[in-house]
Amino acid sequence: MKSSKTTLEAQFGPLQKKTFGAALLFFLEQQCPQLGGHLTRQVIVDNIQELVDTFYPPNTHLRMGQVMWPAVDVNEKAAYGKTIEKTKLKPVFVDMVSTQDIEATLRGERKMLVRQKATVRIFQQAKEQGAVLTGVDVATMMRLSPATISRYVREWEKEHQTIIPRRGTVHDMGRSVTHKRQICYKMIVEGKSVAETARETKHSPEAITRYVKDYKRILSCLHKGLTTKETAFVVKVSENLVFEYVNLIKENQVDINEQISQDGSNFDDIPF
Repeated sequence: MKSSKTTLEAQFGPLQKKTFGAALLFFLEQQCPQLGGHLTRQVIVDNIQELVDTFYPPNTHLRMGQVMWPAVDVNEKAAYGKTIEKTKLKPVFVDMVSTQDIEATLRGERKMLVRQKATVRIFQQAKEQGAVLTGVDVATMMRLSPATISRYVREWEKEHQTIIPRRGTVHDMGRSVTHKRQICYKMIVEGKSVAETARETKHSPEAITRYVKDYKRILSCLHKGLTTKETAFVVKVSENLVFEYVNLIKENQVDINEQISQDGSNFDDIPF
């Protein structure tokens, strides 16, 4: 006579196999036998299951106006020629529409300003979740052009003297040079510490130190009479960045010779 435990296993045991993981395991066994034995396939299935759970989370707790979007992991390292297929992604939840947006609309606030605030919020929410979005990501979400998103961000950064955490600024990619200029402004003109600047700009102390070092090298080149093109070549930065720093010097009436003497560094010893 069969025990009650054996009977239960016979009746309800098959239910444990009616899962996505079990179906995938069977598929790999039948269609991809070259992958190896059962244990190897089980590891693959577990990792695929984890990816599915990450990219297709339960939506029962999503708020009105909230969406999931695949962003780039904030700890990912950018590299020349590195495609998005080889980049670590991390889904984030962002508020495309918030209660603040609705309240602002009811107050009669300009639509452009409401959209600008939403743009800033989306970038910041992604960063808070350990990932970064591009301007194209946010433009696609909001059904606006990348140029419009870029303009919103530039105007916000200029008005609030802060840096919006986009992938270009966080991973130091592309033509995003304004954040470097703002960092040097806080360090050189406002005289803030590395810790204060890091906190206000959401950049690592290492990145800030590197930007200021570039700034000092550019100052040294200008002090020696090098052209913008020559300076860019020597310091190994873009001409756009050199122009940004030159404009910073002019706008704040920074005297190059005075700046160098105040810094107290021996620029002749800097290894270019």
